[in-house]
Amino acid sequence: MANSESLGISVDIGTTNITLHLINIESSQILRELVIPNPQREFGEEIVSRMDFARNRENALKLSSSVRQAISKAIRKMLDDGNWTTSSVESVVIVGNTTMHHLFFDLQTDSLLRPPYEAEHKDQILILASDVDLPFASETNCYSPPIIESYVGTDAIAMMIASGFHDSERNLVSIDVGTNTEIAIMTNGKIWVASAASGPAFEGMSIQCGMPGDSGAIHSVKIDGPDLQPQNEVIGGGKPSGICGTGIVSAIASMLDTGILHPRGSFNRSISSPWLVLDSPIVHYVLTMAHESSTGSSIVITQPDVRMLQQSKAAIRGAFELLLEQANLISDDIHQLNLTGVFGSGLSFDAAVKIGLFPVLSSTEVRQISGGAIQGADLLHRKEYQQNAERISSEAIHINLTDNPDFQAKFTKFITFPSK
Repeated sequence: MANSESLGISVDIGTTNITLHLINIESSQILRELVIPNPQREFGEEIVSRMDFARNRENALKLSSSVRQAISKAIRKMLDDGNWTTSSVESVVIVGNTTMHHLFFDLQTDSLLRPPYEAEHKDQILILASDVDLPFASETNCYSPPIIESYVGTDAIAMMIASGFHDSERNLVSIDVGTNTEIAIMTNGKIWVASAASGPAFEGMSIQCGMPGDSGAIHSVKIDGPDLQPQNEVIGGGKPSGICGTGIVSAIASMLDTGILHPRGSFNRSISSPWLVLDSPIVHYVLTMAHESSTGSSIVITQPDVRMLQQSKAAIRGAFELLLEQANLISDDIHQLNLTGVFGSGLSFDAAVKIGLFPVLSSTEVRQISGGAIQGADLLHRKEYQQNAERISSEAIHINLTDNPDFQAKFTKFITFPSK
């Protein structure tokens, strides 16, 4: 006999993975969760390559169709697993970054590739789920909240909803670290938001031995002993295959602690250690020798890797400090910091402070949430939260970092690592 609960489907379309929740709308109880790969990766690993592919109308339809089909298949699986019917589903909520949002709803993305990088559609979307090829009858609605600006998408709105931006009297900061890092600050009922082009380093990409935070990735590094040998923790155990974003932050923090790196980011050439290779064309620190890795190659952190990380963390820290300044706050004024996303939830906050990604927050409650966007999407099935999303999007003060001299000054300031 089919379950008669009032159900909702929440979907967070990430560039790499898609997260789905089947929930009880009234209680927001999660009945099923499913994470699937984003099939658009076949057409490009990151958003710019997908937008470039989508310039051709036929290709754009391929991107739209592939993600809709994958989501439909996942929805059917979740419903079948619990003996629910499609008629039990009242609504679907879709969130994601602006590119993923536009590609799902078959909106053109050309304007996101050229100045002034504006989204074609910023308003909320409320249509029939069947209009976007989802497997529901005509009475099931599909909702997506508004977009604030081109790189502050519906996932950022959902993150703020999940963080309590709609009704809290505390000074709140929410950060979702990724290729584009969304930062939002709320104080006295006002919201400031920015998107920092932080690059893919924290997602384990553009790093010589980088990989996503999957099984086989080094996620934590501690360096000790007279020879400065690394002690690595690997997701899933066993031999490592590479290093993910949290591992890179952890490793750099330990390299600073032990003096392997100078605060300016260069390797300390006065150190003698079998793990620090100075006589190579590219200076590097060895995390795992070739015979101890699953790939048969050494896992290393190179000087270019360090420079890449410096730029990424400077972009995030610079944006953070600029928003604090705009909100007339200092770091000690922050009551709660929410870090979300795969990277944010698995990060060692102490290591992040050590490399200067975040300021010292001695009196701040730090909450690390694995899925702020999907949690917000779970709430957005209800009308009152949709109204809150409308208010946040219309009232939030967006700080554009492009060609912003104040941001550039702060970016330059935070390129170096903190001194001991």
